[in-house]
Amino acid sequence: MLFGLEDKIELFKRLVKDNNLRQSYLFFGEPQIGKFTFAASLVNFLETGKFVPPSATKPLLDAKFFTPDESGSIGIDAVRDLKKELYQRPVASIRRSAVFDSAESLTPEARNALLKIIEEPPQFSLIIFIAVEPSVFPPTLASRFTKVYFPRFGQKSIEKYLKEKLKIDSNQAVLTARQSFGRIGRAIQLAQSSSLETDSDPESLLKYLEETILSLRKNLLKNSSKLSWLLEREELVKRHNLNPKLQYRAAQQVMNRK
Repeated sequence: MLFGLEDKIELFKRLVKDNNLRQSYLFFGEPQIGKFTFAASLVNFLETGKFVPPSATKPLLDAKFFTPDESGSIGIDAVRDLKKELYQRPVASIRRSAVFDSAESLTPEARNALLKIIEEPPQFSLIIFIAVEPSVFPPTLASRFTKVYFPRFGQKSIEKYLKEKLKIDSNQAVLTARQSFGRIGRAIQLAQSSSLETDSDPESLLKYLEETILSLRKNLLKNSSKLSWLLEREELVKRHNLNPKLQYRAAQQVMNRK
């Protein structure tokens, strides 16, 4: 989902073309407004030339995603893992990339270790941090990021997306847009949940499965069992005429497991 981010897409394509891409960025703004999706699409563009989220079934060779562990933090082990990845030359991409989602959960030890890397990063590296606001980082670290702000979307803009892209009727689009509070990701989530409960559209189910798989891939170790189930279910839905309502409910049950 990159709706409303066309200007940023063109900006980063130009930066890549002109070889002006920086080595560390902070994408900040409220949740569910496209920060992670944009970051994942950017590193996919560097490797495949397509500015879209990477395929859920084909991991990127030169990108690694870091998310909070079961304790809710990103610790020093993640930074050690980053060092192993970042200082190797890329295989298929023009950059060896790392994306830190929910970067405010970095521990103090991890932040100190990151500072040393960001001060003298490898020339062929790219690190993207995703957070709500720059102030979650100490000034010594935040000052070294190139900051990119992701604002909320206007209600009319979300309504237009829901009607044109998701084919939702006007009244429902207005209600969903209002409930989204300017967060396009939340609007899509609400719309898909509503449509999957009321109709039997296999395409909507597949889209839901694909986006859920992408979100789970942020933390492969923690979500391995859920991810395996969803990947298998996605393949079954593609091959067989399964009931979308029942499949959606089954997927929801799997996602709600602890």
